[in-house]
Amino acid sequence: MPRQWIRKTDRGVPADVLKKASDEVTKKSKSVRSVAKAHGICHVTLSRYCKSLQKLREQGSSDLPSVGYWSSNKVFSEVQEEVLADYLTQAADLYYGLTPCEFAYQLAVTYNIKHPQTWDEKQMAGPDWFTLFMKRNPSLSLRSPEATSLTRATSFNRQNVERFFNSLGQVIKRYNFDGSDIWNVDETGRKRFYFCWIITVHIYLLKLLISAKKRE
Repeated sequence: MPRQWIRKTDRGVPADVLKKASDEVTKKSKSVRSVAKAHGICHVTLSRYCKSLQKLREQGSSDLPSVGYWSSNKVFSEVQEEVLADYLTQAADLYYGLTPCEFAYQLAVTYNIKHPQTWDEKQMAGPDWFTLFMKRNPSLSLRSPEATSLTRATSFNRQNVERFFNSLGQVIKRYNFDGSDIWNVDETGRKRFYFCWIITVHIYLLKLLISAKKRE
């Protein structure tokens, strides 16, 4: 099935034409074929519409039968997709990248939402769903993971981390700081973000650790 369906015909009969034709059949006792020929529609279509209308009336409903093509079955409703898109956006703002296909599958399983069998086989949503989901939510964008630099990967080790926290503990004990004197500023700013601990000594600021990384 193509991911983007293109309508190939405009032969669909408008709902008002079918309603008018069905009234002539039911109220004026005309034959289906003669009414269909007069309105230029298929007699099978008119007959099916009249049967559906009669069934609704027997059920006590005043609604009209639906006409035209049915939309493709979607796993999530519009409201659920909106919530999903907002959650992915919030996670991205917190620099917590999520794989939408795997997250969508987990969401469908958690809330017992009917989904294709292939999702269970691959433990993730299919490419067709993801393509259409991105088209319905143009505010989302993809970003490929970037490799960690060699300097950063080699510097972040157990020895350096222990050395930092030992120094931090010594400073806290020396100046008797409590939790209200420590701020953790993590990944802020538009073009650059800073990861730092800032400790106050009355009106002075002591920067213990600050590192800047360019944000794309």
